[in-house]
Amino acid sequence: MWTRAAAALAIFSLSGCMVGPKYHKPLPPVPAQFKEGGTPDSGTPDIAYSDWWRVFNDPELSRLETEADAANQDIKLAMARVEQADAGSKYARSFLFPTISVGASASRTREAMNRPNNGNTNGLAATFNDFQLPAFFSYEIDAWGRVRHSIEAASATEQATAADLRFVRLAVEANVTMDYYSLRETDAERQVLDSTVQEMQSAVDLTMNRFHGGLTSELEVKQAQTLLDQTKAQAQALDIQRAQLEHAIAVLEGKAASDFSLSRSPLPDSKDAGMPPVIPSGLPAELLARRPDISEVERYVAAANAEIGVAKTAALPHISLTGLAGFESTNMASLFSWQNGIASLGASALMPVFTGGRVRAGVDQAWAVYRQSLAQYQKTVLTAYQEVEDQLVALRVLAGEAQSTADAVADAQQTETIALNRYRNGLVSYLDVVYAQTALLANQRTATQIGGQRMVATVVLIKALGGGWLGVPAQPGTIPDVPGSTSNAANQVATAKEAGK
Repeated sequence: MWTRAAAALAIFSLSGCMVGPKYHKPLPPVPAQFKEGGTPDSGTPDIAYSDWWRVFNDPELSRLETEADAANQDIKLAMARVEQADAGSKYARSFLFPTISVGASASRTREAMNRPNNGNTNGLAATFNDFQLPAFFSYEIDAWGRVRHSIEAASATEQATAADLRFVRLAVEANVTMDYYSLRETDAERQVLDSTVQEMQSAVDLTMNRFHGGLTSELEVKQAQTLLDQTKAQAQALDIQRAQLEHAIAVLEGKAASDFSLSRSPLPDSKDAGMPPVIPSGLPAELLARRPDISEVERYVAAANAEIGVAKTAALPHISLTGLAGFESTNMASLFSWQNGIASLGASALMPVFTGGRVRAGVDQAWAVYRQSLAQYQKTVLTAYQEVEDQLVALRVLAGEAQSTADAVADAQQTETIALNRYRNGLVSYLDVVYAQTALLANQRTATQIGGQRMVATVVLIKALGGGWLGVPAQPGTIPDVPGSTSNAANQVATAKEAGK
């Protein structure tokens, strides 16, 4: 009987009307292509969201990314938020079912002889036992969709936290890659300075020999020595930057900075293959719909829409059923006798008549939250297009700048060679050599820095694209399913919990 009653109540609730607006996913204008195109026939393979860094073909980077995914504290925080949202969704769903509780009580009571209405014991004092074993039943009939809207809001919030987990993971992976290549660029710059120091030391020796031979003055010796000391100072200053980058990577890896170190490994020359990897051209702008931060804010829009329905139901009757069934007796031996059974069933409907505007204010507040989340969604989408276009422009300009700087380095090397030869022959003063060496060092450092900037810009672009483009259609059209859905996020959390055991 209870099973049939519960089933009937559930069917009645689910078939009730739904108060509130129906959700429609916001559709911002999507351009067919990005304004800045990539490089045709780049040869770069499609990359997945789970291991996008493999396009850099760097085993050391792959090791760091794998360790960061397993130990980063921000990722663990995001996983905990997914667990929290999952529990909240289950909590909201529980209100679709009745609440049944069981109680037990035992008492011994003495009643006075002169008590009011003393008729059951012939006007005498009485002492008796009372044993009760009842089961209580309560159920809210979801006639207007309050519970179902609450479930929608909780489910959308859970999906938002799953998207946030993917976004946090992507951000951590991108930060690891950016810091890693910034560190390698620092190593390359230090290598340039160390090489220059050796060359300048040779120049100091040359001026010293010429001074001892009476071919030049001490002024030129001091000029050469000053330039050497300045270059040594520049090389030492890079050690602070490198140490800080190494410490930042340690935190991303979930390790103490004192227990983490990376060996020096200069960034390869920009002419080397895969430096940096080229992003394929023709990627549709629809790709940004798969960015986890966009998916996250869209789910919060859906949750806010459902909360409007919840707020509107506050103005309608609240219908509930309550019941009791069990046994009561003055004797434990006869407690479970059929004649000692007790039961009751009641229904109630409560509708607010005057609340001082509280219900209307709740609805207005829900609408304001919805408009706020919608504006945040629009802003996130526009920002996403800006980030992609910014990095596409940066990569295009940096590529041209790298070529110009490479030409400048070649010219500066020739200038230095000519200046040194003319100085050895006594045709110019050492000041010309100083100018040539200073210009060469500046151009070499600039070329190295541009190489690092190109790597970082490539990483930021991949992050702006959502971490990969595997399975993206060649032409604008249907947006593929978003990888890393709520179920995948739940699997990641479950795997992490299992590993923690």
